[in-house]
Amino acid sequence: MSLDQQRLKQKIKTAIQAEQAEEQNANTSLDRLSEAISQAVIAEIKAIKINYTSGLVSPNGPVTGTLNMTIE
Repeated sequence: MSLDQQRLKQKIKTAIQAEQAEEQNANTSLDRLSEAISQAVIAEIKAIKINYTSGLVSPNGPVTGTLNMTIE
């Protein structure tokens, strides 16, 4: 899966909207908002699919293929 700006934008908007009604504790609201945004960004990064096409060379020629990995 590739990065999706609209999906990330919607997650950020949802996080902000969830905190707009906070009237008691701005710092708690800021912490929750920061947590939600950071989780959304990390989820997008973890969804990246890398398709490796060139750059490495083995004795038998160029190395190509799909990287099977997990971004943590």
